[in-house]
Amino acid sequence: MKKVSKNNNNKEKGILNDKVLVILIGILVVLSLIIIGIKIATRNNLKLDSELVTELHEYFSSEDLSNCEGLFTYADDKVEYSDVNSESRLCLAYQKTELTDVEIKEYKPKKKETTCDVDGMIFRVDEETETCSVSIIDKEVINKTYKKIFGKDIEDDEEFKVDNLNICYLKDDKYYCGLSETFTYTLGNESVIYRVIEKAIEKGSEVIIYDYFAKINDDTCFANYTTTTINEKCTNEYKEQKEINYKFMKNYATQYKHVFKLADDGTYYWVSSEPIK
Repeated sequence: MKKVSKNNNNKEKGILNDKVLVILIGILVVLSLIIIGIKIATRNNLKLDSELVTELHEYFSSEDLSNCEGLFTYADDKVEYSDVNSESRLCLAYQKTELTDVEIKEYKPKKKETTCDVDGMIFRVDEETETCSVSIIDKEVINKTYKKIFGKDIEDDEEFKVDNLNICYLKDDKYYCGLSETFTYTLGNESVIYRVIEKAIEKGSEVIIYDYFAKINDDTCFANYTTTTINEKCTNEYKEQKEINYKFMKNYATQYKHVFKLADDGTYYWVSSEPIK
């Protein structure tokens, strides 16, 4: 039988140890690269429950879908400032303004009249008080909110609907708001809106928020807010489990990207929203 020398055994063990060392080093290098990659990818991530992310995401909230065209940013295509009509922009700014210093005047209608003419502005009489109650607000108060949300000053629109019942007129740099002469009621099943933030990223002078959106009405999921396009997968799954959670939203809801830009005063204004298709 052929004998293997001790020197050869040691040599083979040394080669084996070298190979194991190389493999271990390779694994460590790969793990290090993965960790570095994760840190690079997440270094600009913002906390989802931070005051900034919460505030920006609530620029367009679902507090009352009958106001200001509802969630018009959740459309089937990209939406920018110029795509939103001026009345909806003003309405949104009004809804988001904290009105703490408002002058209120009561006007008496002419005999048997159901409206009041206030310098050419027509308001409806409140049946309970039998007067026209008018709130007078400085234009600049609403303009501050408008500029914060949209990054621009108000365009001089003469009037805008606050909701289905109320209207505001602009006169001498003041808004006069009260019951509209005409009004509408919304009938039918009200939609339920679900929104959940996936992530928020700070990128240069921008903050980008990614979220998931679902609109459900009568057990039917819609792909976005502004159209009647049905999300079939979402609908089928919802009818099965009747439960909405983060996993459901991630798997079946529509993903959106919202871009906000840094203003000179340090706040962020909305730039665009679009579905990620």
